[in-house]
Amino acid sequence: MRIGLLGGSSFLGEHLLRALAREGHQVVAFSRQGGRPCQEHVTWLPAETWPELCLDAFVSLAPAWVLPDYLERLASAHVKCVVVLSSTSRFTKQASPDPRERALAQRLVNAEQRLQQWAVEHNTQWAVLRPTLIYGHGKDKSICEIARFIQRYGFFPLVGNSVGLRQPVHCDDIVQVCVAALETRGWPSGSYNLSGAQTLPYHAMVRRVFQAVGRPERTLNVPAWLLRQVIALARCLPRYRHLSSAMAQRMSQDLTFDHSAAREQFGFAPRAFDLSAEDLPPVG
Repeated sequence: MRIGLLGGSSFLGEHLLRALAREGHQVVAFSRQGGRPCQEHVTWLPAETWPELCLDAFVSLAPAWVLPDYLERLASAHVKCVVVLSSTSRFTKQASPDPRERALAQRLVNAEQRLQQWAVEHNTQWAVLRPTLIYGHGKDKSICEIARFIQRYGFFPLVGNSVGLRQPVHCDDIVQVCVAALETRGWPSGSYNLSGAQTLPYHAMVRRVFQAVGRPERTLNVPAWLLRQVIALARCLPRYRHLSSAMAQRMSQDLTFDHSAAREQFGFAPRAFDLSAEDLPPVG
């Protein structure tokens, strides 16, 4: 097939490009950072200047709220199947005490609604994929942040018992669902949650990270108010600007989702949460 891709320069996009190339698909990757050297099976084009072309399907791995700006271009390209990466954050952050997180959740809701409305009007098959906590290949912003903190300071702060349940999902498992959605026909349009195979408390997830980086488990129980203040100070640094003080509160909240619909339609079979050296950030 000839497949359009937005967000191909993301860490998920890199692996999806390889997977699609292995299957022999031709990919037209649109980059908001400008054109890139073309490679086998992949043609890079600037996202702002779409030529006249015909695409069988389209995948967006960019932030979900970016896609609505391109929907009419997809119509002109006669796209019949659209797969979009969203997030379960549209649910978990709707009631966040952090207004920035509530705004993010609403942007996800609005983007998903826009896609659904457009797809119905244009008789286009669509799927919104909502992963839980993504990790893998040492480039995520969740497990890798925990690993970097442990590598640098030798401990990790927890609030209370930190028993909120998590379902980490590997990026390669998300890529497999994207490929399956593109290559399979007849599945019902809609939204599909993508959660990991294992459900474990937050403190147990952190323990797995200690084990993976080869450090003795050292956690420090701190009051929620103190951790919120520390995070607020850390956000002054560009590297930690994405952090939120609401993260302290969520350590004791269950963030679990059922992925049975994705299993039935796309054969989604996520792996257990076993961190390998490849899934960790480089030391230093």
